[in-house]
Amino acid sequence: MKLSKILFLLLGFASLFILPFISLYNDPPSFASQGRLNLHETPFASKKLIPLDGNWEFYEGELYEPDEFKNGVTGSAKFIHVPGTWTSEDEEEGIGTYRLVIQNVPTDQVLGMKKQNIRSASKIFINGKLVSEEGIVSKEHTVYKEGNFPKLIFFQPDTEQLEVVIQVSDFSFNSAGITNSIYFGEQDSLVSDSFQKVISELVIITVLLTIGMLYIFLYLFVERYRKKEFFILSFALSCIFFAFINLCLSERTILYLMPSLSFEMMFKIKDVSIFLATISLILIVSQIDKRFLSDRLRNLLIFTYSLYVLVILFTSLNFYHSFAPVFIVLNCFTYFYSMIKIMYLYIKERNISSNYHHHILLFSILNINIYNINLLLYSFGLTTKLQIGFLNVLFYAIALAIYLTIRVNQSYKRNEYLTHELDVTEQAFLVAQIKPHFFFNTLTSVMSLCYTDSKKAAQLLAHFSNFLRQSFEFNSRDMFVTVEKEMKLLHSYIAIEQERFGENLHMEYDIDSDALAESILPLSIQPLVENAINHGIYPKEDGGVIKVSIHKESSNLMISVFDTGIGIPAEQIPALLNANRRTERGIGIANINKRLAKYYRTQLSIESEQGLWTKVTFEIPLD
Repeated sequence: MKLSKILFLLLGFASLFILPFISLYNDPPSFASQGRLNLHETPFASKKLIPLDGNWEFYEGELYEPDEFKNGVTGSAKFIHVPGTWTSEDEEEGIGTYRLVIQNVPTDQVLGMKKQNIRSASKIFINGKLVSEEGIVSKEHTVYKEGNFPKLIFFQPDTEQLEVVIQVSDFSFNSAGITNSIYFGEQDSLVSDSFQKVISELVIITVLLTIGMLYIFLYLFVERYRKKEFFILSFALSCIFFAFINLCLSERTILYLMPSLSFEMMFKIKDVSIFLATISLILIVSQIDKRFLSDRLRNLLIFTYSLYVLVILFTSLNFYHSFAPVFIVLNCFTYFYSMIKIMYLYIKERNISSNYHHHILLFSILNINIYNINLLLYSFGLTTKLQIGFLNVLFYAIALAIYLTIRVNQSYKRNEYLTHELDVTEQAFLVAQIKPHFFFNTLTSVMSLCYTDSKKAAQLLAHFSNFLRQSFEFNSRDMFVTVEKEMKLLHSYIAIEQERFGENLHMEYDIDSDALAESILPLSIQPLVENAINHGIYPKEDGGVIKVSIHKESSNLMISVFDTGIGIPAEQIPALLNANRRTERGIGIANINKRLAKYYRTQLSIESEQGLWTKVTFEIPLD
């Protein structure tokens, strides 16, 4: 295995296991001890904002009112770390009371607390006064109601000691409690800190939504991608689902956008988005390379997740949460299995340097696994930080967007190549339209001259050879030729035809010398002259004149072929320009018209007066 490949894998594994756990050791410092917090022993005076982390008094199975602490109930206290969770021995008794006494509190200013995540219903009292109530706190499961939203609470203390009492009820999670730091500080500092966090999360969410919507529009409005690149839609939806997950986490930014959203609906949006994002990821991985996930495993996982999404949508929060641990484990398996399978094929792949999609996909799947681990740690209250996870999901989206850009670019180049091959084929088709009788007539003329004028026969044969050589030079894959080269072909052709028609064919040329170096499509003039000879001059007993004009006018090259032949009936002109099969005048004109429209967005113009003349003109932009 190449050293670069080994280093890439080691770096990936290191990121997978190290980055999420950095957040475990990067949580705010703990200042509370044994249910007490002295502000003089904290950096509150300088920072104006501190977390109330540390050991709080905790009374499991009890919902104490503030007044009851005056009667000596503190003797039954145990101490629990905040933020953190507790798991009740009796699952039917998910209640408890937290208490913290804050000392040396300034009384000359407005202070506040920021409550983020307390599962799942809570009451907060400060010095005996109820300042926050989320959901319905109760010992009775039937009365209890979830309610858990971030909140800023402001007050002006009248004493230097604050007693914070928090009642908690939770019958919805296996682990309950204060799972995120509660911040205490001056009003301005709290507002500023909250605003900065919301804005930083909104930026990431907006980028995810923008990428998602951009690729949805690409999928919907570009027919080729809609038919062949379902991968684009899967990726776009995954970005949108991850954005919705992030909206419901940390600062729960969704509540700033939808203030009336209920607690249960917010959780349903988050949980549905989690499993729809997983389905999207399964589709992405399976479409990039079918070896990553077998069809059977892919279909089984999609069916299972889809079934659980329906359960989430149509059942209560308490009901579907009872199955949550199973699906959390399944989600971890899906993400981790996909990563291991991709890594295995990455190691196995020999031409890995040219397989850029393995590099990008590995990077993306590593980042989404880190995000998933960070999310799990946050859900179980093991960390209060989601910034690493938010950045990882952003890296995932950007990496796959780059992958798609490269993929689309390669597809575009492949289409360009196929278009070029088609153009060469069209030119070959044009050459094939040189009528067989032209060859036969030329060879017959050469044979006849061999008996009467061998020198003239040699000249005619030289013209014929030159004509054939220039006609078939499109094999060089040069899609354009100079006007000078096209005129050399025409002169060879005319030299042959004048042997047939003699004095009945007169040629005139009006060509700007500075136009000879300009580029035009090959075989765009000679077929027009051929048509003029065969269908304009030949039917007239006394022959006629053909005049070829090429001039530069402003930023265009003007080309015309005029003949004094029998003319064309006006009703036949549209058919000549759009012929799909052989008509009286062949399909050469229609083919030239089609190529002019394709390359220059212009077309032939035919003017004619029956019995007198015909003029075919077209123009080519030079810039």
